[in-house]
Amino acid sequence: MKSKKTSIIIICIIALAIIQTLPIFFPKPLGSQTIIDNNIHLYYQLGDEIGAKEVFELLKDKSDEIRTKMNFKNSVPTKVYLYKTQNQLAIREAGFITLTFAPSWHIGDSHKGNIMMVSPYTIVKGHTHDSILNATLHELVHSIVYQMNPKLSYFWDNGLATYLAQQEPQEREINSMPIPTLRDMHTENGLKFGEMGGYAYSYKYIEYLDQIYGWEKVAAYASGKGDYKDVFQKSEEDIYRDWCKYMDELRK
Repeated sequence: MKSKKTSIIIICIIALAIIQTLPIFFPKPLGSQTIIDNNIHLYYQLGDEIGAKEVFELLKDKSDEIRTKMNFKNSVPTKVYLYKTQNQLAIREAGFITLTFAPSWHIGDSHKGNIMMVSPYTIVKGHTHDSILNATLHELVHSIVYQMNPKLSYFWDNGLATYLAQQEPQEREINSMPIPTLRDMHTENGLKFGEMGGYAYSYKYIEYLDQIYGWEKVAAYASGKGDYKDVFQKSEEDIYRDWCKYMDELRK
């Protein structure tokens, strides 16, 4: 009897695990409709035609520009999954258990080159229609960077995404937090990255490299064509020290 009960418990646990993770393998929204072109395949839900068209037109207009800037030649289109609620997004990202801890401000992410976002017409704490729409452009950069160089650091990846999406930080964001250490800039922890002002500082880092060394070198490093010495003719430590001086001047 004890063996039978144990087997039943194990079967139940396995069944729950399967049910929990099943949505991850079916990212398309229920009853999804499709808008496609050469670079973007967007899947959306009935009733969200306006939001879907706005997202598609933005990504379509900017996709060629970003691909060109990043010297990205891949012909594989980016898949974009658009959801009308945060719960639908959370379930598709990590299963039903995500509903217990997903942050109230979460609006989307990029997963292995695919984009998963809420509609710009979804009501989300701390966001507006325009901030959600612009975030889809941020995720498009992540998608392209992943396909070019999946080993690029978290700091660089987000710096490129904020910079190319033109999500310029406000002065108060920079002035309210200390400049991250070089070690901090190597974190792959998203929570720590956010708490240290990573989005604002990574933008300013890419901005600095673009101004001082030129975009071609920024794109070359991002695509994995060499290390700091190869691309910038300086060590990462030397560039970090120069950048800190640049930031100190901005913060005066």
